[in-house]
Amino acid sequence: MAEELLSVRFEMRATETWIAELDDWRRKQADIPSRAEAIRRLVATAIERDT
Repeated sequence: MAEELLSVRFEMRATETWIAELDDWRRKQADIPSRAEAIRRLVATAIERDT
């Protein structure tokens, strides 16, 4: 993902189970990204795989 300034706010709702799964994934990363950063990385990976 190209380096860009974060300028658009995005809000979403999720189940507690989904958040727990996300947090489990985050803890496995070397740098333990924030939830927002984790979601950005996972979405970027999915987009790259689909193109």
